[in-house]
Amino acid sequence: MIYNPPNNTHPIGKLLSKPYEETIPSYREKVPSIEKLSRDVHEVNPDYLLFHPIINSYQLVGFLMAYAFSWLFGQGLFIFLVVSFSYLIIEEFESLSLFPIGMLILFLIVFGYASYLVLKQLKNKKSYSNKLILLKQTQQIAYYEHNRKQAPIFHLIDYRDITASVRRNEGLVYEVLNLHVIDESTGETSLSINFEDMQLNPYDQWTFIRTYMERPADELPLDPRYAHACPTDISTSLLACTDIAQEKKNKGLTGLRHEVTIIGWLRACTVSYLDLAEGNIYQSSANPALHPEVQRRLMWDGQNNPYNILPVTPERQAAFNNENQTVKLKWYSGIAINATWFIGSILYVMLVIA
Repeated sequence: MIYNPPNNTHPIGKLLSKPYEETIPSYREKVPSIEKLSRDVHEVNPDYLLFHPIINSYQLVGFLMAYAFSWLFGQGLFIFLVVSFSYLIIEEFESLSLFPIGMLILFLIVFGYASYLVLKQLKNKKSYSNKLILLKQTQQIAYYEHNRKQAPIFHLIDYRDITASVRRNEGLVYEVLNLHVIDESTGETSLSINFEDMQLNPYDQWTFIRTYMERPADELPLDPRYAHACPTDISTSLLACTDIAQEKKNKGLTGLRHEVTIIGWLRACTVSYLDLAEGNIYQSSANPALHPEVQRRLMWDGQNNPYNILPVTPERQAAFNNENQTVKLKWYSGIAINATWFIGSILYVMLVIA
């Protein structure tokens, strides 16, 4: 479930309803939607339900391009050194040799900047994806609005003020759910929360939200195979958050105890960059559940949870505290194999040039 930075000028699509104005649809959510929503739920208890962001296809392409550019930067750097050494030292210097050297320098600047952005994101831990929290007892919705040049802005909205609409993405075939706050004096939207999820029926999504906010706890449709506690709000381990990113993709890779399976390890070896990038988003997204205004409204004492949420195991807690050696071994070995492929490709290019 994606929560993009709000766009207050975003057009309203097909109106569904405002809370309390119409009955919740009689149909139940489809099984695939229940599984998808259960995987998206980060934490659920009698007081609040928190959704985590995942990375959509556009962001995945961006991360993949950054990874490819970083790879090309490394290869380009070696080629630049070889060409410079060949033209400036071994062979007699000619003015024409400045052209390939200049092109390589431009090449390095372009692809090196992408590498810099990747390292900067991992260091600064800034995310533009939003976590959304539904406060059942106080009938409110809380989230952070992310902007590029300022700190995240906290919003706490009354559920009664929410209007839902389904918008068809221009040029695409899927529909998405949007939540709006409309200024009654002007008729314009003062706030919009945009959901961008191609894998989820927006009508099921809205029914799920309304069921949680307006019905008893035992009526919330959650799949216990996926709905388990993931304390990423207190995580100090990028690797543990990356394990959660794998789980959210319904791959069944890590299990509930952060165990290492062959398939999970192979995935860490082959696409570890994208999983690590998504884990960084999980780790760095501002969490509205930790805001003082939200904490002041929470009433649950942590006991007698009526939801079918599995508890955090000692192994998982150790992973989030960056103390689970098994998790570390899986990811470090996967990263090492990626690095070996990277260095090997560079050496192969050098061998071909030689």
